[in-house]
Amino acid sequence: MNEKKINQFISHQLVKAREEMLLTQKKVEENGIIKQSTLSKIENGIKKISASQLFILANFYKKPISFFFNNEI
Repeated sequence: MNEKKINQFISHQLVKAREEMLLTQKKVEENGIIKQSTLSKIENGIKKISASQLFILANFYKKPISFFFNNEI
């Protein structure tokens, strides 16, 4: 398991969670959660997400933290 694969999986899961709630990145920003530009960079793997940002987004998307991790990587 390497860091790059973990970050890619988390990014993919963030997109999946957001889309399941039928939200755009802009709508997430409008709810005061995170700036759209920052979320875009995280979802596209340009920027790493911090633990606190992941916790906030997980709660907003109504997902357990475990949703963003996969033991099979």
